[in-house]
Amino acid sequence: MFDMVNAFAAMATVTIALTLSSLARRTAALLGATGSLTGNFLLWLAAPSLWECSPVLPWVAAVVGTVLLIAGWSAVRAYWNLFNPPRADDTDTGTVMMVGAAGHRLG
Repeated sequence: MFDMVNAFAAMATVTIALTLSSLARRTAALLGATGSLTGNFLLWLAAPSLWECSPVLPWVAAVVGTVLLIAGWSAVRAYWNLFNPPRADDTDTGTVMMVGAAGHRLG
């Protein structure tokens, strides 16, 4: 029973610390809770006896899971629109004027 309380305390502490130190509090709460839960679950799945015996490993798993999730979130946000063409209202092609051979405005 102590193992579960310790893991929940680690997840809550990491989530609260990330939320209080962030400007986007809802996103930080979501990333903190999801990352710490995923980190603890994967550690428990990979080594259940080690996770149960060590009081420190759930804390490490919560921090590592949150950091990896934040890194993935940042990478996705950075490269989300990298290969999309620009929208029509983002271009400045409407300000280009073309001058014909006789000096008349064409556009």
